[in-house]
Amino acid sequence: MNILIIGNSAAGTAAIESIRKHDRQSSITQLSDEAQPLYSRCLLTYYLSGSIDREKLLYREEGFHKKMGVDLHTGPGFRVVDLNPAQRRVTCDNGRTFYYDKLLIATGASPKVPDNLPFDKGIFVLRHLADVEEIKQYLRDVGAKRAVVSGGGLVGIKSAAALNECGLHTTLAISSQQVLSQVLDYDAAQIIGRQLRENNIEILQPAGITEIISRDNRLKGVKTDQGRELDCDVLIVAKGVAPNVRLAKAAGIGVRRGIVIDSFMQTDHENIYAAGDVAEAFDMAIEDYTINALWTCAVQQGRIAGLNMAGKKTSYNDIISMNSFNVYDISIISFGVTSPKDESEYSVLTLNQAERNIYKKIVIDRDNHIKGIILLGKIASAGVLLSLIQRRVDVSVFKDELLSDKFNYGTLVKYGVEKE
Repeated sequence: MNILIIGNSAAGTAAIESIRKHDRQSSITQLSDEAQPLYSRCLLTYYLSGSIDREKLLYREEGFHKKMGVDLHTGPGFRVVDLNPAQRRVTCDNGRTFYYDKLLIATGASPKVPDNLPFDKGIFVLRHLADVEEIKQYLRDVGAKRAVVSGGGLVGIKSAAALNECGLHTTLAISSQQVLSQVLDYDAAQIIGRQLRENNIEILQPAGITEIISRDNRLKGVKTDQGRELDCDVLIVAKGVAPNVRLAKAAGIGVRRGIVIDSFMQTDHENIYAAGDVAEAFDMAIEDYTINALWTCAVQQGRIAGLNMAGKKTSYNDIISMNSFNVYDISIISFGVTSPKDESEYSVLTLNQAERNIYKKIVIDRDNHIKGIILLGKIASAGVLLSLIQRRVDVSVFKDELLSDKFNYGTLVKYGVEKE
C-alpha cells in the first residue's frame, strides 16, 4: 500500500509514528515545500527572544524519517499544486507526480495579511522557522529599537513578549476591545493586559494599522485608524491564520472553513484524511464544527488518522477546542463556550481575584452540563473539568464546589460520580 502525506509538521509526524506501530510494510511518502528540518512551531517565539537556541526547536531526532522508512521530499518544488482523487495522484509545482492508496492532507494554515500592508523591508509574519530567521537577521542589520505587533491573539502576544525580551520598545496594536478575544472573556483579558503592561509592553486598543510609513523601501512607522503615528523599525502582523484548503477545495473535497472530517479523521472522499490546522471537526462542547489550531490537537488528530490509514479503525469523538498557554508567569486554559451570546441559556459561575492574577469561569447549560471553562492562574482542576464535559456529567449536585481550589477527582468520588 502506498501512503502519501502532504505536510511535515505535528499532524504528519504523529501519523507516521502511528502507522509504523502497526504497519512496517506499506510505503510512506511525505511532501512539503518547507525545507527546514522538523521543528516545533510553538517554540518559535522563544527562539526569537533568545530563550532557546535553534537545536531546542527540533521536534524529532536527526534521521527520524529514515528510521521510519519515509521517502521524504521537501523544499522548493515540492509544493503540491494539484490533487486528483479519481486517479489517486498529486502533482507538485516541479512537475513530479506521486500516486497513493491513502492520503493525509496536513497542510496547516497560513497567516492572514491585510491587503493594505505592503511587505516592505521590516514587515513580517511569524509562522515558520524561516520567518524567525529573517526577523532575527533584520533586527541585527538595522539595529532595531522599536517594534509594533498588529494583533492581540496568542501569536501576537507571544511575538510582542519576544521582541520586548530582545530589548525593543514594543507596542501591541489590537483592533478589538481586548487581548485574546477569541479565547478569553473581557474580565480574564484585563488581567492579561495588565500583566503585559507591567512587563513594559504598550497596548493600543482598539487600534488597527491603516498605513505604513516607509523611507528608502524600509519601514519607519505605522499609522492607526485612530490617527496615531507610531515610530517603529519592525512590524509583526499577527492577525490570525487561514487553513490551507485551496488544494482540497479544487479537488472537490468538502470544505467549510477547513477540510471537514469525521471522527475517523476521514474527509468525504474515500481514502483521503485530514488533520491539524487545516481540518475542521465537530466540537462536542460548542456542538458545531470548528478548527482547533493547537499543536496538541494536531498531534492527536494525526495519531487517529494514522491508525485508520493503517487499518486500525479508531474514532475520536471527544474533540473539544482547547487553548493552553502561559503569558509570562500566568497559566491559562480555556475551552468550549467561554462567552455565550445568550447567557439566559446558561448559568455562569465566576471567581475573579484579579489582584492575585486568578480568574475562573464555568459555563453550564440548562441540563447542568459544563459547556465551557476559563482557568487563569490556577489550572489544577482543568483535567477533571474537561472529563466532566466529555462524559456529559450532570454537575448539579456539586455545582457549588466547581470553583474551589480543592475540586478534584476525590470530589467526584464523594458524590458517586467516580468509583474509588
